[in-house]
Amino acid sequence: MRKTFTIVVLLLVFAMLGVLVWVSNHLGTIERKAVTAPKVVVKSQIAPSPPPTPTAGELLLAGYGDPATPPIEDLRKIQHVATGYFSVIKDSARFPIGGNEDFAAALRGENPNREVFVRAGNPIFSPAGLLVDRWGSPVIVHPEAWRQLALRSAGPDRIPYNEDDLILAPNGVSGGGK
Repeated sequence: MRKTFTIVVLLLVFAMLGVLVWVSNHLGTIERKAVTAPKVVVKSQIAPSPPPTPTAGELLLAGYGDPATPPIEDLRKIQHVATGYFSVIKDSARFPIGGNEDFAAALRGENPNREVFVRAGNPIFSPAGLLVDRWGSPVIVHPEAWRQLALRSAGPDRIPYNEDDLILAPNGVSGGGK
């Protein structure tokens, strides 16, 4: 009985070794077949989403930085967006506008209503998130009173507070520039 048991165990061991040798020899063939198998292209059934509808602020900024328009028009466009912002946002205490950084953040939705007037990534914003003029310089935003912002562009020389600056007062009167 013991001799029969030993023979059966040896036969099983040799059978397992044979299977392992066969699998290892055919493994490369299986992998090659998998690599050379035709690729199946699956088309998505989900339609691509349409581009987002421009916000009201983005519509007001249409043509911002256009070389065919006078540079002061860029500041007027920002002022129009500011007028729209202040007509919607009534609470001045929670998110006061102290300068460019505050105003830019408020336009991107950091305001009491969480209303986005201009989406991040719009060309009016620098990579740092500041409002910039057509020459890439930060627009100087000077709050004169609640709902009243004076705007200044450093002009083509990109040096603020000199003779080529463009200035737009809250009442819409422009000054500066050559």
